[in-house]
Amino acid sequence: MSLLKTILLIFACFVGTGRIIAQSADSVSLPVYTSASFLYDFPQSFGVTAFISLPLNSRHIFINKKGKEKQKFRNLFTRSEAGFYRYSFNNTGVLFQQSIGFRYQQKTPWFFEWMLSAGILRTFYDGTVYKVSDDGTVSTLKNFGRFYGITGMSVAYGLDLEKSSKPLPFTVSIQPSLWSQYPINSFLLLHVSTRLSIDYHFPSFNMLVHQKTIKRGFKL
Repeated sequence: MSLLKTILLIFACFVGTGRIIAQSADSVSLPVYTSASFLYDFPQSFGVTAFISLPLNSRHIFINKKGKEKQKFRNLFTRSEAGFYRYSFNNTGVLFQQSIGFRYQQKTPWFFEWMLSAGILRTFYDGTVYKVSDDGTVSTLKNFGRFYGITGMSVAYGLDLEKSSKPLPFTVSIQPSLWSQYPINSFLLLHVSTRLSIDYHFPSFNMLVHQKTIKRGFKL
């Protein structure tokens, strides 16, 4: 079958069903968020983190299903984060990590996110740490600790108050996560954490990103 016949056959199928998928591209201004979160790492660690989230691109989807129209958004973003946690009577950890993820949202204030992250962790041990030199001299090490690599994944469920009936430049979300710290005794240590995050959008702090608009299920 020739290429022209194939194209005509595909077009005839769309005409026969009376429904199409159309795409277009444009630019859109999306918010940049500065955020703070309260961290609880099971079973007994507490901490705080701060981060900034930058939009990368967006997808705006219009869906017509059984005569009902619905809109969806899928936004790609990156997040830079710094923070610390405290493990009582054990150590204090300072972390830096970079994440990338997607936010899914309809025309309501509620949204869902998932993210992948990687970074470094620096721990500082409680108590006094001693060092014995080759000649037997004993000395103390100040701020002794170790560097670790960290990787993880997380999801977030939140409320975007800018899309509420009385708009406010905030979002509030809860974010459970699973992340690993390595190497620990030549292996890794798994952490289960949850965060309560509050994001603030400065009114003039936006970025212009590429947005693809997709229409599905609309009649010719």
